[in-house]
Amino acid sequence: MSAVKVIPLGGVREFGLNSMAIETGSGSILVDTGIMFPKYNLTGIDQIIPDFSHVVENQEAFQGIILTHGHEDHIGALPYLLKAAPIPVYGHPFTLELAKRKLREYEMNGHLRLVPVHAGQTITLAGMDIEFVEVQHSTIGCFCLNMMTHQGRIVHSGDFRVVPPAFRTLASPVQLFICESTNAEVDPRCAEEERVMKSIDAIIKQTDGAVLVSTFSSHVKRIQMLYELAVQNSRKVTIIGRSINQVVDIASDLGVLELDPRDLIKPEEITTVDRSRLMIICTGTQGEMYSVLSLIARGWHKFKARAGDSVIISARIIPGNETAIARCIDQLIDFGARVYYPDTADVHATGHATHSEILEAVRVLNPRIIMPIHGELRHMKALADMVRSSLDVDPEIVLARPGQIWSLTETGMEVTGEATHGKCFVDGELTGNIHDIVLRDRRHISEGGLVIVFIVVDSARSEVALGPDIMCKGVVPASMEQEIVDDIRKNSLQVLDMCLVKDTDTQVLQNRMRESLGTALKSKLGKKPMIIPIIMEM
Repeated sequence: MSAVKVIPLGGVREFGLNSMAIETGSGSILVDTGIMFPKYNLTGIDQIIPDFSHVVENQEAFQGIILTHGHEDHIGALPYLLKAAPIPVYGHPFTLELAKRKLREYEMNGHLRLVPVHAGQTITLAGMDIEFVEVQHSTIGCFCLNMMTHQGRIVHSGDFRVVPPAFRTLASPVQLFICESTNAEVDPRCAEEERVMKSIDAIIKQTDGAVLVSTFSSHVKRIQMLYELAVQNSRKVTIIGRSINQVVDIASDLGVLELDPRDLIKPEEITTVDRSRLMIICTGTQGEMYSVLSLIARGWHKFKARAGDSVIISARIIPGNETAIARCIDQLIDFGARVYYPDTADVHATGHATHSEILEAVRVLNPRIIMPIHGELRHMKALADMVRSSLDVDPEIVLARPGQIWSLTETGMEVTGEATHGKCFVDGELTGNIHDIVLRDRRHISEGGLVIVFIVVDSARSEVALGPDIMCKGVVPASMEQEIVDDIRKNSLQVLDMCLVKDTDTQVLQNRMRESLGTALKSKLGKKPMIIPIIMEM
């Protein structure tokens, strides 16, 4: 009997890029197509997606893409994959509506097959019976996958918070439990939604000015709760941000979000409403540069934060975003607003299983093998350690790397190969391997500025015919620029005088000028701009 192959293309030893291929002798499926948002040092990169080469090259074998839920780290890369491999997509109606809007932006919605599925439903793909088990998370329409294969039952947790009752009714032993590890290090004492509601209600009641709440766009239940608290406290609600308004529209159309238009005001009306009767629900929980919350924090939005206002960040901090969020909080405090966030108040309940909930899931399922996913290595290792130390059972635990081909057989799991894998950068209209040298140059310019030296040389006479003309960008303040330009011109002519006598070719001349100017500017300024000498011969 052939092995079942499990191939994480992303989502292990990292946050984001969640995507996993499961392959049987009868075909293949792909679970999720997530993105990763770039950190600050990836200058100009919009987002990062998995390398889907393995899927594209073997697309005839792939019978479906299954989306566990609608978060960007699970569906964000879908358009990029479907451009190259138009594979049918399965997901909850809410998730598919989010996917449709994303695909419309790429003008590629019409010819694709999007298949809605519901909790409790079972479909057959790639020789597997796949049951969609409803789980609680920080959005709606979230699934765990219960997959019966010829090598036994595989359970893929998706993102979950509470162990679903369906786990207790599975008919056969679980061979492999693919389990998220996001909160494996988190103490089980976490704020619950009821405590969050009471905490936010108390903040609203003690606020004389406006209440501004930033939450994840997809957190429909949190949006519903915030709306109800606003109404109970006689406040009008406005919702600002493209992504959150898209979710509100979809959820309202599906009947899972109930907002009375009489309690809502348009964003353009916020300055006409008594601040003590206003709640703004907006995007920007991670300090994203052009999110609504960041614009308000910078003073760039028509709504101006001030003393008496309360700002609530009702979301977890995604690792890597700490600096951006801290900056946003500081700026809001500087305007006089009081800022509440998970480190200081019960304003967010995690949507991910904590230490105790992961252990409960393992006890109920009693899997033979566990593969932690959806976490950095420390989270995956924490899951492994707590299972081994807290339970009497001793399952095999595999700490996978992206691209590894893990073969599941009756004897266990082992690595039997490696699939093409990696990270592809999305840079505007460019998608793919944006070379390191490109990113290095961008960082160099951002840190030291840019100097361009333009010279025309009369090669027959070995003399300068025109220039040097010099342009400096981002090097020094305007008051110092003329001094620096004069220094650059003087240094450039010295290099030219030495090199032209020796009949040095243009390439060598450019390199020597770059080195000389770099040394001189580093000595004078303490930093080295990017230097581009342009030397033309006539």
